Amino acid sequence: MSLRIEPLDPSHRPLLADFQNPHPGLIEYLRRYALRHAEKDLLARTYVAIDSGTGVPRLAGYFSLATVSVERDSVAPIPALDRLPRFPIPGILLARLAVDTRIRGQGLGRYLFEEALGLTLQLARSGPVAFRLFVTDALDAEAASFYGHFGCVPLSDGFPCRMVLDLRPLL
Repeated sequence: MSLRIEPLDPSHRPLLADFQNPHPGLIEYLRRYALRHAEKDLLARTYVAIDSGTGVPRLAGYFSLATVSVERDSVAPIPALDRLPRFPIPGILLARLAVDTRIRGQGLGRYLFEEALGLTLQLARSGPVAFRLFVTDALDAEAASFYGHFGCVPLSDGFPCRMVLDLRPLL
């Protein structure tokens, strides 16, 4: 697999129709909303993983990033945040992460997560704004387990389950 990560733009439209994933909401978001949210609504930016190893470019996966605030009281499971003031904690939300069904199990999810976290850390280190958390919403137990491997801590037991990672130790 020969991958490149690019911000989603109109030139990627032909690749969107072929994307497959077991979660219909992730497909619908990519096809109907991702480009609009990036260009017009300014709600999230989506990055696509393009596999050009087969000769014909194919969308292998994607992730979307947005801003978020997490209520201070909801992060009680993270002792390192106990000393923070009692107002919402800013963060970056990994709003969506999806891998094409045909290439699941090949490590692309991990790669996309690490790319999203890398972009977040780059912004945290040198960007014009400050934030403390990397946040995601696990759709199911499998996703929660996946994010847990990276140190994300669940804030609830139900699904979707908000999970957070304190970025301070990574900076």
